[in-house]
Amino acid sequence: MAAARSNNDPIDLSVLDRKEYELLFHQYYQWLCLQACKITEDWHASEDIVQDFFIKCWQNRASLHIKQSFAAFALVSVRNAALNYLKKESIRSKHETASSATFPGDETLLPVAQPDETDQLYLQIITAVNNLPEQRKKAFILSRQHNMKYAEVAAELGISVNTVKMHLRLAYQELRNLLKLLLPLFYFFLKK
Repeated sequence: MAAARSNNDPIDLSVLDRKEYELLFHQYYQWLCLQACKITEDWHASEDIVQDFFIKCWQNRASLHIKQSFAAFALVSVRNAALNYLKKESIRSKHETASSATFPGDETLLPVAQPDETDQLYLQIITAVNNLPEQRKKAFILSRQHNMKYAEVAAELGISVNTVKMHLRLAYQELRNLLKLLLPLFYFFLKK
């Protein structure tokens, strides 16, 4: 499968089917959002930027020729889009306030950085959560990332509170087994 390549391999998006592209999306989405958020300091804007990037890649996959690794290509593209977002926000703010505020920085391309240890840890955690069974993953995400109570998760998923508790217990058990070395940092990255 093409989406399961090494992070350093060039990739031909035109040969990926929808399922392989979705795997690529899930592999890089959270990490790219994190990178964009470092620039925009706005998680929702970062998610929009990354989603737009993946949509454009899918729509233009036949004409895109990525000569570097997908991770490097995606990182540069998302960083530039985040910088453009900041520039547009600055202009919008300038017009709204009629002040003399300007965009801090220039439009030069940033060098491609290798994911640091924090990013690698975060990716491992996201991958482990994404590998949970679907219902268990939903219960876990609603509980941990959306801070929903058991009853709220149960109502959202249409299951009993005891089933939610069971899903969360099993999710923690599976994640502990997969992330034994990462567990001390586990809660830090899942809670904002």
